[in-house]
Amino acid sequence: MMSNPQPSRHAVLRRWFVRVMFGVLLVGLAACGERDSSATIAARQGILLLGNNTEIQSLDPHKATAVADGKVISTLLEGLVRPDARDSGAVMPGVAETWEKSADARVWVFHLRESVWSDGHPVTSRDFAYAYHRLLHPKFGGRYAEMLFPLRGARSFNRGEVEWDQVGVRTPDDRTLVLELEAPEPQFLRRLLHFTWFPLPAHHVEKMGGMLDRRSLWSRVKGWVGNGAYVPHEHRLNDFLSVVPNLRYWRANEVRNRGIHFLPIVNGYTETRMFFGGKLHISNNVPPEMLDDARRRSPQEFCRDAYYCTIFYRLNTARPPLDDVRVRRALFLAVDREALVQRVVRGAGRVAYGFTQPTADYAGAADADVQNMSQSQREQMAQDLLAQAGFPEGQGFPTLQIMTTSRDVQRVMAESIQAMWARVLGVHVEIRSCEWTAYKAAQQNGEYDISSCSWSGDFLDPATFVELWQSDAGNNCTGWGSPICDAQLAAARQAENPQDRLDHLAAAEREMLRACPIIPLYWSERTYMKSARVSGWYPLLLDNHPLDVVEVKP
Repeated sequence: MMSNPQPSRHAVLRRWFVRVMFGVLLVGLAACGERDSSATIAARQGILLLGNNTEIQSLDPHKATAVADGKVISTLLEGLVRPDARDSGAVMPGVAETWEKSADARVWVFHLRESVWSDGHPVTSRDFAYAYHRLLHPKFGGRYAEMLFPLRGARSFNRGEVEWDQVGVRTPDDRTLVLELEAPEPQFLRRLLHFTWFPLPAHHVEKMGGMLDRRSLWSRVKGWVGNGAYVPHEHRLNDFLSVVPNLRYWRANEVRNRGIHFLPIVNGYTETRMFFGGKLHISNNVPPEMLDDARRRSPQEFCRDAYYCTIFYRLNTARPPLDDVRVRRALFLAVDREALVQRVVRGAGRVAYGFTQPTADYAGAADADVQNMSQSQREQMAQDLLAQAGFPEGQGFPTLQIMTTSRDVQRVMAESIQAMWARVLGVHVEIRSCEWTAYKAAQQNGEYDISSCSWSGDFLDPATFVELWQSDAGNNCTGWGSPICDAQLAAARQAENPQDRLDHLAAAEREMLRACPIIPLYWSERTYMKSARVSGWYPLLLDNHPLDVVEVKP
């Protein structure tokens, strides 16, 4: 049997280089003496410097799909409820002051507090209805429209089958919003934390082009109107986006900072050096090869949090030979996940053979037989499947590409998997690195073979992972769909018994995993740096920190 892949010479040299540069950085810092750093000056001014991974795509919550976008949008707009700063499973009142639900949890009534948009117009229930109408409208083409499909009639409206008045959204008066669901959903409040459920300033959007104008300038920094704790102040492309307090926010006197700068730093090495160089208060990610050094340098500021996130590869099932489930399954089995987690991400994750992380309520859907095999047994099965598909020992197998973002950890992981597939299966793949915008466009348009991906939960429930594989889901992007999977998802939505619902979700996930349109790799952890100056920031599974309660002190 072929041996486990060893780190490439390039990876070894890179680790050596990181260590040397880290040492040079520390010497340089010592030489700086007493000069104040950017982080020190910003803290004195009450401005939080936050690493945000990538340049934002949009501040429009109906066009945004990236985590980086969501973090900014969640400071600028507020929904019916807001996250708790300490408890991942709790929700706090937002625009909704109180609410009640029917006995079967199908009808939810929200009573809105008196609040205003940043331009002084009152926030009303009709602003929520307007936002939901816009995202669901078939002519708008919102990729996250399925987030609102729990609403009665929402899916049918999105498909153009019924009129808007058939959707379960009612506004009896300006401060009452009634939402009627397709099925009982006791956990519905958790969904409402996602930015797709936030209101829009209907008066402003209409003024700037109307509901269906995707080119509308309503969400530009200049002239922004929102109801969140902050308003955007300045945006310098690929440099930073700054926000300042919204003086008309209903909790304005409780906002802790005078501003936040979101820095789009894709490269984790650069970002970690910036943190130790006094240019950040909170980083987004410490790359695997710097974990030990960062932990040794500042153990009190090094953070390693549980995270509701899966790292995986999408396979484009519309492209041969990936249209053959035997090929897809061979690629799935040939990955040595233990080696990947230990050697590439340095233990900052857990091996995954399923897509959704197991929780106390959800056991997951991974194939126990495959999971309990030895790696050599999995590799033998992979070789047999590839031969059955017509490519014995990789003969005649076309050269495919793994598409990654420009994040170095993705490239290192791709190099490792490239070596595994070459050694186990005899197949060759190339690595294609793209900047974020090109990567997203290629994935959404199906212009890739294999795509390096991550998916973090939109809310704390397995549905946020399993529903991704609905045939017509906007973020499926694999070309795969199954009537069986769709039927199980539909049954889950209609289930009145909570355990029945989870069982249907698990059945849907098992059907997806049998077909292998994806290759789950590992369940991620968050590794990052947080300055001792920062308070009010606690580990959260969704990483959805309410930044108005986070404070940076001099």
